[in-house]
Amino acid sequence: MFDGYIVSGETKWGQQNGLVLLLPHGFDGGGPDHSSCRLERHLQLSNDPVDGHTDAMPNIYVTYPTTPAQFFHLLRRQVKRNFRKPLIVAAPKTMLRLASATSALNEMSPGTCFKPVLDDPTTRDPHSVKRVMVVSGKLYYDLAKLKNENPLGEHVAIVRVEELTPFPRRELFHVLSRYDNATDFVWVQEEPRNAGAYAFAAPRIKSMLPQHATLRYVGRSEHAATCSGVETQQAAEHVQLTTEAFDGLRGLVADLVIDSIATQHEKQHDKPASVISASVSHRWASRAVYAAHSSDH
Repeated sequence: MFDGYIVSGETKWGQQNGLVLLLPHGFDGGGPDHSSCRLERHLQLSNDPVDGHTDAMPNIYVTYPTTPAQFFHLLRRQVKRNFRKPLIVAAPKTMLRLASATSALNEMSPGTCFKPVLDDPTTRDPHSVKRVMVVSGKLYYDLAKLKNENPLGEHVAIVRVEELTPFPRRELFHVLSRYDNATDFVWVQEEPRNAGAYAFAAPRIKSMLPQHATLRYVGRSEHAATCSGVETQQAAEHVQLTTEAFDGLRGLVADLVIDSIATQHEKQHDKPASVISASVSHRWASRAVYAAHSSDH
């Protein structure tokens, strides 16, 4: 029914629908049937182009909001538009009682709107960031807690993709390009590698990264089921993947210090400003900015 009617009905018969599905999703200690809404399957039904060059009207919206304000704006946008599209919202139950998942009233005041991408609000100096983590969903809060506890956390930025399709190319490119000294880009997810949003998001993110940069994967390995049915095993896997997300930071920061010393040395000896250290040799300007759908499409 979903494949044959809801996501393809407009293409087949010109019939729009504004169905909203709130689907429980997230590893909260439950069994396989309670931990995944099969996000990857909904993303497979999207007509969002991988290369971003086709200005196609999206047939479906798949989102994973992380704040009450984002959820409010999603529902408001759904009814205020002059057209209708199906909206899927991944909604973990734990976020209903998560103290850190809050919003101020002014985030829902006039002039505010839904944001497909949320930058790291704790980043003080974007030029000091060496690792950029791209994440979607409630895992952000676990990573943010570890970042706050890590003495090298200031060199990490955690970027949230709140709308997975249509993929927010322009918005994500704008955020990522702020971190011009970053050399390590990571997609982090709690789902297995063959599930979740990784397969959908990875080629789209890779196409907008700086030259010579790659996108690493951190998360669970491939599973036949959505997750283990044993809560202790789930907890152990969660600790492992969140710890892995912060591994190797010391070496990245060392590169940043070396680059800083080299730059100071060049200035003291009046060397040309065009001499650039190897770790920051990439240039964002070398990547094409793909045309993106407006968030109000």
